Amino acid sequence: MSFDKPIRRIAIVGTGVIGASWAAQYLARGFDVIATDPAPNAEENLRKYIDEAWPALTKIGLSQGASRDRLSFTTNMKEALSQADFVQENGPERVDFKIKLFADMDDATPVDSIIASSSSGITPSVMQTNAKHPERILIGHPFNPPHIIPLVEVVGGTKTSPEAIQRAIEFYASIGKKPIKLNKELPGHVGNRLQIALYKEVMYLIQQGILSVSDADDAVSYGPGLRWGVMGPSLQWHLGGGPGGIKHFMEHLMPNMAAAIPGLGTPDVNDELKQKIVDGVLQIAGNRSVDQLAQAENEELLALINIRAKKETAPTTSVAETTASGSNGSGTERLFFLDVSGGRIESLNTDGSDRRVILDGLKRIPDGIGIDEQAGHIYWTNMGNPKADDGSIERADLDGRNRITIVPQGATFTPKQLTLDRKGRKVYWCDREGMRVMRVNFDGSQIETLVDTSKGDQRPGRDETKWCVGIAVDHDGGKIYWTQKGADNAGEGCIFRANLEIPKGETPTNRTDIEVLFNGLPEPIDLELDLNQQMIYWTDRGNPPQGNTVSRARLKGDSSDANRQEILVSDLMEGIGLALDLKHGRMFFSDLAGSVYSAKLDGSEKKALLMAQGNLTGVAYAEFAQTKAVAARNDGPRLIS
Repeated sequence: MSFDKPIRRIAIVGTGVIGASWAAQYLARGFDVIATDPAPNAEENLRKYIDEAWPALTKIGLSQGASRDRLSFTTNMKEALSQADFVQENGPERVDFKIKLFADMDDATPVDSIIASSSSGITPSVMQTNAKHPERILIGHPFNPPHIIPLVEVVGGTKTSPEAIQRAIEFYASIGKKPIKLNKELPGHVGNRLQIALYKEVMYLIQQGILSVSDADDAVSYGPGLRWGVMGPSLQWHLGGGPGGIKHFMEHLMPNMAAAIPGLGTPDVNDELKQKIVDGVLQIAGNRSVDQLAQAENEELLALINIRAKKETAPTTSVAETTASGSNGSGTERLFFLDVSGGRIESLNTDGSDRRVILDGLKRIPDGIGIDEQAGHIYWTNMGNPKADDGSIERADLDGRNRITIVPQGATFTPKQLTLDRKGRKVYWCDREGMRVMRVNFDGSQIETLVDTSKGDQRPGRDETKWCVGIAVDHDGGKIYWTQKGADNAGEGCIFRANLEIPKGETPTNRTDIEVLFNGLPEPIDLELDLNQQMIYWTDRGNPPQGNTVSRARLKGDSSDANRQEILVSDLMEGIGLALDLKHGRMFFSDLAGSVYSAKLDGSEKKALLMAQGNLTGVAYAEFAQTKAVAARNDGPRLIS
């Protein structure tokens, strides 16, 4: 059984604190969520929780399409599960209850949808007992609250398929979680066992009168707890080993640590100890309520998470400096890509090394990206809110400085993929809900509409067959190419071609030179051209076999393969961005599940450069010239045109 279908609709079974937090997380990541719970006032409590969690999720960063309006509720579990692409279960922790619940969920859920449990104590093999399709049942155990804490523990039962486990890991990573794979089942999984192991010693120290409750808490939160929020204990011991690292630690320091292990205590958890801890905790809390403490904790966690997100990709030098110095052996080449969920422009070498953040704080849904080789500029589109006519196009230097708006809000509805005509010094892009193909000079002057597919429809357009998405330009041949994706997986996608200039006496609406090159495609997105070989390449985010692919076809010729689609790469998770490196015979492509890949132009030697790193859209390739001269408008090296 394959579990690689796109995940768009999430079912939440059980809407207590954990279930409600999961629902908030999925809504913030742009999914349709249907929740079910038989408890009285369940829907009211759920919506209240989500409203209260939304400000924190907004600080983390909302994904494209995020909206509380995408939540629906029913007390009928079968109805909730009937069209679910992914199920997150959060029911009571009782073995008999779980066995029956999972048998019922298994009957009601599509057979190719994963059913994940948030259970903290019951193993998945137990839950699979009476299920007809146990291969898709697994644990996806979060840390509370799931909408803030990234960790998710993923473990399968004896009958869970490896494909389901891998798909769950990829999915959780794509929504900003930090999944870890447990190779074996055990009660309590891992995170809780680590907490219990530490608290066992804390209780022993308190019971022995060595520490007060307050000092025991401070010993953790102001000592190793600070370090553990940055890196794990094993990596910490690598630092503790000094210049010799972990090897030195194991050889010279571990013997003393091993000798101390038998001396760790086991507390007698009696009523006296429990009361002592209760009294100590209430003294620490003072007049602060549990809700107030939780709010304070969440605010500090958000700050730490934001710092860690920046730290993981933050540059120590600029991209321009990296390329000039030839860092990592690939200094003359860079990939640039857009992370929608993180709101960032990032860059890395073509071997996947030296990942860096160029710009962050992009909250208007960046989608298409291009590099101006002559001036050392990055251009990108911001989709904005399709209903608000507030899309825009911006430009910045390669190091993220000197950011300016080229196409202001109100001039384009929903700009998608873009391409740069370096000879004509123009930016071309597709305006999705605007139902247009457009262009502008590199300096932002002379905004033009070249194609208008609206046929009189009001903007923003609702007919997805008229939505323009991907764009490519043949300057010397005087042609533009674009995609219109159609409805999701409806087989309505098309690739069109027209002259670069509107025929004399015609308009963007009635021009007669538009050709249909391909039709009946699932959802074609980005386009690239290899004009020497007269080939067109494109990504498709629709369903297999034609979708979730990179394909190519010949543009003209009398041979039998002219205009025939050749699928080069399959099994993407909603393929989006595409960039060709014709000089080295390579292509680079991204998918919405957070991966960037490289491959030969024929699709061979596919290699993942990034995996499950947010929600990625546009990608661009650039090759730098290392020169001593500094461009007048950029302090980095100039690009080879």
